[in-house]
Amino acid sequence: MLRVAGILSFIGVVVFALWAARSRPARRSSQESFNDAIHLAVTNPVKFAKTHFSGGVGAVLLADPATGVLLIHNVVAGSPAEMAGLREGDHIIQVDGVGTSGRTLAQNVESIRGFVGSSVTLTVQRAGSTNLQCVIHRSSWKSLGIPQ
Repeated sequence: MLRVAGILSFIGVVVFALWAARSRPARRSSQESFNDAIHLAVTNPVKFAKTHFSGGVGAVLLADPATGVLLIHNVVAGSPAEMAGLREGDHIIQVDGVGTSGRTLAQNVESIRGFVGSSVTLTVQRAGSTNLQCVIHRSSWKSLGIPQ
């Protein structure tokens, strides 16, 4: 039974790779894009899934030099972060209940990114107000205007 599930998973990845290769705008010949997508799906399915299924919330983040806490540097217009009311200068103090202080910028960013359509809960500290808690649904890189 486990072998059948593995075969079906492999077939699913290949079918999706075919669909993804046909759906992308052609920068190179369509045959090269097709071959690249198939090759990536077969040789590195995790990377393939991350580049085709993952997204973010649409905020440019920095680590506050004084405290190490995650700082919103910029919010992409029309992004889920903007729709949630996040602003430049807000401090993200927790991601899904885990504090951002003491973690690297890369660790914090990776915890905010995830599968498109899934959500992340951010606890935000804004000057002059109490902590805000936002549930934000991730969006695809393409809809955020970020080329892959």
